[in-house]
Amino acid sequence: MKKISLKSQRKMQQDAARGRWYNLVELRRVPEFAAWLADKDHGWLGQSPDAGEILRMHRDGTTIVVRYDDRRTICSRHVMALWYTFLCFHDHQF
Repeated sequence: MKKISLKSQRKMQQDAARGRWYNLVELRRVPEFAAWLADKDHGWLGQSPDAGEILRMHRDGTTIVVRYDDRRTICSRHVMALWYTFLCFHDHQF
């Protein structure tokens, strides 16, 4: 198993403290993630992404955004929680 360097560990801790996650949301799965968020069970409404964004959804006064900077996706803690829920419940149908 590959060992994570101390520098990478510190960077991950700093990013988590700032509330940003990099390369978490898989670019190829953004349409699938958006469809899952917008289904009748979740009720998110898709919005037009602004420049530098690949996903923008709105629900109950909350807007979530996934950004893309030509190298990686960038998201907030809220999106991170939704992404992991998507992976658990969408990929592993119970």
